[in-house]
Amino acid sequence: MPLEITNSLRGATLVRATGPGTYTVALTDLRKNPTTETVTSADIRRMMWSTNGNISIVRNSIEMATVHNTGEMRFDDYAYSLANNNTQSIVITIATGGTIVMELSKQATYNVDPTTGVSL
Repeated sequence: MPLEITNSLRGATLVRATGPGTYTVALTDLRKNPTTETVTSADIRRMMWSTNGNISIVRNSIEMATVHNTGEMRFDDYAYSLANNNTQSIVITIATGGTIVMELSKQATYNVDPTTGVSL
């Protein structure tokens, strides 16, 4: 599977893209429960990658990062995240080949009471 998204309710989301191509991750793809959760924005907290070309991350036609070779960026270690255009889809382009794993922190609203789990 070239794109895998692992969501958690009220927690982080992991995105893995592998192989050459362009992959779009919409905010609606980050919902754990589509009936109770509405994701309003998502920030990139960590990235790990390996590529024999380059991998670019774009949001709203603005390039957020382009990475080469192998590496890791742990923005949250510095109390930072890639939050520019965080209400837009994330477009990942892998040229030639490679894999990227990103951890996202998401902001969401819920139509259930967080303490009881009962619909509002």
